[in-house]
Amino acid sequence: MIKSSLVLLIASSLFLQARSCFTSKYHVYIVSQLPPNSPPLHLHCFSKDDDLGYHDLSPNVEYSFAFCENPFSTMFACRFRWNGKDKGFHVYDAEWDENRCKDFHNGVCYYVVKEDGFYFGGRYPPKDFAFLCGWEPNSECIL
Repeated sequence: MIKSSLVLLIASSLFLQARSCFTSKYHVYIVSQLPPNSPPLHLHCFSKDDDLGYHDLSPNVEYSFAFCENPFSTMFACRFRWNGKDKGFHVYDAEWDENRCKDFHNGVCYYVVKEDGFYFGGRYPPKDFAFLCGWEPNSECIL
């Protein structure tokens, strides 16, 4: 009896470790398509529970992260700084009425940062991009 319970406990533990995501898994990609020889894009992404650190992206360099959604509470924001410009917005929010990463894009959020602003595409590798917002502090980043 104890031996079979121990085997069941070990098997359950291995199963839980192998399946670390019981909810939907999302991938966020951010790529700098800023002009060649321009200063790097300074990037800081975070959630209520996770600080993903600071990253410097040269032109045509990509940063990505993945997470398992906690329905109704997962939110990741990023702050972007480049060439004297500063912009922050939610790159994923479980409370979006129409989730641009989930509804049509199978858990992929693909953001491209350009000189004129931010673009979104839901495929990896990206094919079509929609303009999301400019660098202006009062421009809202919504599709």
